[in-house]
Parts: sequence; structure tokens; C-alpha cells
Amino acid sequence: MGQYRQLLVLLTEVDKHSAALRRALALAQVSGAAVHVLGLFEPVEEHTLQEERLNEAQIERQYAQFREQLAQMLERQRPGAIRLTYETVKADDIRSQAIDYVAEFAPDMVIKDGEAVPALARLFSTPLDCALMQGVRGLTHFVPRSAPGLPKNVLVAVDTSLHDSEALQEVFNKELIRVAQTLALQCDAQLHLLSAYDLARIFVADINVAEAWVEELRDTLQQPFEALADALGVPLDCRHFIEGAPVQVIREQVSALDIDVVVMGVVQPKGLDKLLGDTTERIVSKLPCSVLAVHPCLIQTWEPTPCN
Repeated sequence: MGQYRQLLVLLTEVDKHSAALRRALALAQVSGAAVHVLGLFEPVEEHTLQEERLNEAQIERQYAQFREQLAQMLERQRPGAIRLTYETVKADDIRSQAIDYVAEFAPDMVIKDGEAVPALARLFSTPLDCALMQGVRGLTHFVPRSAPGLPKNVLVAVDTSLHDSEALQEVFNKELIRVAQTLALQCDAQLHLLSAYDLARIFVADINVAEAWVEELRDTLQQPFEALADALGVPLDCRHFIEGAPVQVIREQVSALDIDVVVMGVVQPKGLDKLLGDTTERIVSKLPCSVLAVHPCLIQTWEPTPCN
């Protein structure tokens, strides 16, 4: 029996080489899920106020062309055994309309082509991918153009650092692994478990005390990681507990392990992280491979920070 029933693909342009569509159709092939494509057309205001009427007419013509091209593309790619439907929306506010549509449609997974966004650009506006990651209360799957149809190696990144709400973090870690195991099972892929811990900022005047304290802290962090891996049956050779900045460690492990999908949790940015972007946002903004972002609201027992 398949792990997924309904997949939603978001397309902001008509691209016959869409990696998101390719991934959705491949997942549907092995799971029996239905695929629904939402074409998001966003009008671009390029004319002066004196040309407002002409501008509206031009937008309508472009939207009609967008609908026709999408229909033709999907008709050419429609596999015989897969249930494939589509719809188009002319979006005045593409972020909020996409999030509202997903909430009403309630798919098992949202799949979208990834978009590279420079860090500077993220300071002045919220990219669509980041808005979806924060606003979609479920699974959001971002796929780069070079991604294969089905993943063969899945990496799930968990956080075993010390938290005020350790019980909730443990629940979320287990949910992340469950999501990753579901994807790996459906695709017959190898699952890897990663936890990155960053002790580079620790400073103690007495270096001898520092070394002993750092080693003790490392053991403290690794114990819940190993317990988590044991509880969920992750083989020893697929466990990776690595020191370093999370973004750097994840990118290095994607290359070293030939990872096709990283499963990560969505965390609300706070303080300085609001400017720098949290780990998942930074990975999604420059994809080293596909990313499956898991919102904490997927867990009913989790009490998430409200999305703004």
C-alpha cells in the first residue's frame, strides 16, 4: 500500500523540465497517489498609470496563454495510470493565496521547484519558498532541477542540543525521522540520521577546563542522539553525529553521502536569526539537493509559535 494519497505540485511557470512535476509523478507511480497541479500566475505591473486599462488587458491575455500552455504541457506528460488534475490561479498576492490554497486542499505533500535566493534579497522580502515553508502546516518538498525522479539516499537532520522544551523537541525529532522513513520506504531509499552540534563559540579562560567541559557537553548531546537512533532502528553505519555549523555540516554530508533529499524541521527565526535566516531557510535558499521541510504543526501535540 502506498504511503501517499494526494500530492500537490505548485508551478509558477510552465516548464516541461520541472523537477517538482517529475518528482511528483515518480512518487505517484510507486505510491498510487493522485497528483494535482496548481499553476500560480502572478501579474507583473510594468506600465504607467496612464496605461492601466491596456495593462489589465495584457495581463488577461498572458494569463490565458499561461493556462493554455500548462494544459498542453500536462496533457503531453500525462501518464496513463496516474490520476493527474490541474487548476490555475491568477495571484495578486502569490504567497498568501498559495498558502490558503494548500490549507484548503490539504495534500499529503506540497512539491515545488526550488529557487535560488541570495541572502541579501531575503533581507528585503520573503521569497515564496520561505513563505511556503513557514506557512504550510505540513510537508513542503523543494526540488532542484538536477534532482532524480526518485531519491535513493535520504538524510534526516535532527536537533539534540539543549532546549527549554526538551520533551517537545524529542517529539519533533521522532516525527522528522518518521517522515523520512516514510519517504525512504516509499522510494526504497537508504535513510541516514544526522545531528550537527556547534561548540566553536565556547570560550573558557582555562583551556584545560574548557577541553574537559566541551567533551562532557559533547557526550551529553550525543546520548539523546544515540537513544533516538536506537528507538527508531537506525543502523550504526547510518548515524552521523558531527561537530560544526549546521548549514556547513549538512552541505558536506549531502556531498559525502550522495544524498538526494534532506528532511528538516521548520523553525521560526528569532532575534538575529530573523536577519540571517534559520538553518532550513538557508538550505532551501540554496539547495544542495531536494529538501523536505516539516512544519511543527504536523504534530498535534506540538505547540508551535504562530506563523506571521
